[in-house]
Amino acid sequence: MVITVGRIHRIIREAGGRLVVAVDAPTIDLQQLASFLDNVPEGVVGIKVGLPYLIHYGIRQLRNLINDYPKLYFIADLKLSDIGDIMALSAKEALNTGFNGIVAHAFTGLTGALDKLEKVVHDAGADLILQVTMSHAGATHTFDRVYGAVKEIINGVNADALIIPANKTQIITDVRKAFGRKHVILSPGIMIRGVSPGEAICAGADAEIVGRAVFDTRDPIAAARDILKMQEEYLRKHKEICT
Repeated sequence: MVITVGRIHRIIREAGGRLVVAVDAPTIDLQQLASFLDNVPEGVVGIKVGLPYLIHYGIRQLRNLINDYPKLYFIADLKLSDIGDIMALSAKEALNTGFNGIVAHAFTGLTGALDKLEKVVHDAGADLILQVTMSHAGATHTFDRVYGAVKEIINGVNADALIIPANKTQIITDVRKAFGRKHVILSPGIMIRGVSPGEAICAGADAEIVGRAVFDTRDPIAAARDILKMQEEYLRKHKEICT
């Protein structure tokens, strides 16, 4: 397998960015989102766009917005889980809009599924991002029970990044030990799952993802800055034990 180094490696690791902001709720209109992106704090390196937002505004309406901010990394959080041909068709729609990364579920499997998706994504010069597990309680009875098999799938797919929730730091650390620096690890769920900003990074993640704690405030820019400061403070206080 030829291992590629996608843009997500460069924009997060080389730029040193530690925060990706998620936009899911359609109540944040395109103008509000553009206003946030116009003033995005240093340290925010990407935007993860969720399915509710994509459905409400339509994927093509996001084309101009994505093109206007070429320095930011845009993730289409489709959480694909289907046969390869269908996932490839879905990915092409997002890639034609300008998204840099496509999210798919790792448990979907390799042969006839992620292998086809990987080719389409990489042929377009984009990144494949795999969802390893989820943060909700029910995931312990499904995703986490097949974690061993998921690791085998990750080992067989040339994915560029992995998403592992911040409330499962033991999995973040285990994946980092198992695969080294091969994958960028993004971690959602800080601020709402009882996890402090910086905690997932300390466990081995490259960056954390936050949505509601930014956009459910009167001043999203200030909220993002505060989270970046909290990350720095946590890492400073725990530097002796961080991965």
